[in-house]
Amino acid sequence: MSWTETVPAFVVAIAVVFGPGLAWGATLGLRRLTLLALAGPFSVSAVVISAEVAAFAGVGWSLLPVLAVTVVVAGALWALRRRFGHLIHGKPIKDEPLARWRPVLLAWAVAAVPVAAVMFWMFGVPENIAQSHDNIFHLNALRYIIETSNSSSLTLGYLGTREGTFYPAGWHAVVSLVIATAGIPLTAAINVTNLVLITGIWSVGCLFLVSRLTGERTLPLLVAGVLSTASSSFPYLLLEFGVVYPFMLSIAILPAALGLAIQLVGAGTDVPLRRFGSVLLLAGLLPGLLLAHPSSLLGLLALAAPAVIAVAYTRFRATSGRRRLAAASSAGAFLVLSAVLWMTVRPALSSADNWAQMGDAGGAILGVVFHGPLGRPVALLLTVLTAVGAAVVLYLRSHRWVIAMYLVAGTLFVVGSWQEVPTLRWVVAGPWYNDYFRISAMLAPAVMLVASIGGVALAGSLLKGLQNARALRGTPEPAWFLPSAGAVLVVISLAVAPLFAVQRGVSEAAFHYRYTADSRLLTSDELQLLERLPDHVPPDEVVAGDPLTGTSLSYAFAGREALLPHGTNPPTAEARLIFSELDTMVRNPAVCDAVRSTNTAFVLDFGTASVHGGEARVFAGLDDLSPEAGFELVDREGDASLYRIVGCG
Repeated sequence: MSWTETVPAFVVAIAVVFGPGLAWGATLGLRRLTLLALAGPFSVSAVVISAEVAAFAGVGWSLLPVLAVTVVVAGALWALRRRFGHLIHGKPIKDEPLARWRPVLLAWAVAAVPVAAVMFWMFGVPENIAQSHDNIFHLNALRYIIETSNSSSLTLGYLGTREGTFYPAGWHAVVSLVIATAGIPLTAAINVTNLVLITGIWSVGCLFLVSRLTGERTLPLLVAGVLSTASSSFPYLLLEFGVVYPFMLSIAILPAALGLAIQLVGAGTDVPLRRFGSVLLLAGLLPGLLLAHPSSLLGLLALAAPAVIAVAYTRFRATSGRRRLAAASSAGAFLVLSAVLWMTVRPALSSADNWAQMGDAGGAILGVVFHGPLGRPVALLLTVLTAVGAAVVLYLRSHRWVIAMYLVAGTLFVVGSWQEVPTLRWVVAGPWYNDYFRISAMLAPAVMLVASIGGVALAGSLLKGLQNARALRGTPEPAWFLPSAGAVLVVISLAVAPLFAVQRGVSEAAFHYRYTADSRLLTSDELQLLERLPDHVPPDEVVAGDPLTGTSLSYAFAGREALLPHGTNPPTAEARLIFSELDTMVRNPAVCDAVRSTNTAFVLDFGTASVHGGEARVFAGLDDLSPEAGFELVDREGDASLYRIVGCG
């Protein structure tokens, strides 16, 4: 499949990711940058709310529930604005006018086009997959949603192999709509949708975040656009590590959420929106953030804390009496609520066992200072602009909380990497499973403000110097001079931004999006065998195999149910018996009873190479796949084999 053939899918993805949010934002009277920045997060909220409503009402999952919820909510917002519009919008602010469409779209292009180009190259062809462990679940979950017409987060966990449990399904719900509507393979739909999510939500969200501090001026917007491409930890890391697509979506939403939080507490520039309006916008964004991944709500609270405390401290010092008490009590309430959520909105301690003996706090500190987390080299542009921004902030004694915002993210990353203090590590980094890879992604939005201040100061000084040099020559300055000089700076910055850390991060990500003879999740031989599976396996029969070798993707790629669709623990007693004793079936009637009750009729053998690297453990019941043990070879491609279970008669 070529990228040209995915154009209809891109149209569908853009409609899903922007359509509902644009309708809601326009109804509320949002304009230009704010409208664009919140359209994506609002649309994700519309999708996740629609998924729950559809599941509750017993309606099949499709675009229709999304359209219905979009219209109903838009009607409610229209009535709310008609009745309480004076509480939402204030008077226009003359000193901080809204940016016009041209600079907004130009800055968006600066942010989105380079990232899109890198992602196209990284993916290779539309149907390539991330060759990583968690993608077994994500691919099979999409197939499960399509087949069951149910995208509820309340039941997605376990994929129907046992009683449904909560799993944040925001990303899956969005992608499943693209699959069902555009009619393309789910693998291609993933890459198409991720391109739209990153360039449509992350890129413009970064512009919005910076504008809450600097105003909607052209230079800061261009700086923000460049900076959104300059981190190795986002978006590129989360496109291949894990692969944690739901968390990726939540981080993409985070800049817009942070911008609203800064706007709400009044920590940045003035905006023509009253506090009730900011609360309303934040409330509209939160369902999408929560059901993309709940941990990013805690990330939002942590990164917003310096702004909240700084504003409360300033008001406390500047006022007295009730106003002073209100400032102190509001900050205290925020901290108490954050602490309660921090200790409750988290997984079980056992979920962090994988990271117990992993991490290097010293290396993490260097990664924070030089913007090269996870052992990557220095990110030159980010390091320079962060240092300049910190110097400017400290010199002017204004907005010093932007430094603290990055320090909070850095502290989370360092403590999350500090294996020698397990208790502190769990308290601080437990919401992210002590997974410092995930936490590193928050460094990208956290550094955006302080680095943008440095970028604006440095670019402004360079442009002013060029103007002064021209003035010394005594020649009039033509109208094209400043725009041309700015364009040159943008091009140079975009060329410098991907060097070293980002360059390595992109190369590592691209490596995971290729089918080869020894790729980790699915080799090219295994893929070919899966594509032929419908020729041999009837639709109602189940396939057994070791999921760590990729066999469970029989469900995602061929629509043939896997006995163990994800994870490594069989979900039922019958499945456990099959995996432990299947090769004894010719002399063990209990095994045959389990085979019949689960309708397991085939076994996929993809060897012992684990998706994690090294050798996967071999389930005892799949050790001997010989004819004598009751197996018949049906198909083979290289070292990948399909066997029929014949020993049970």
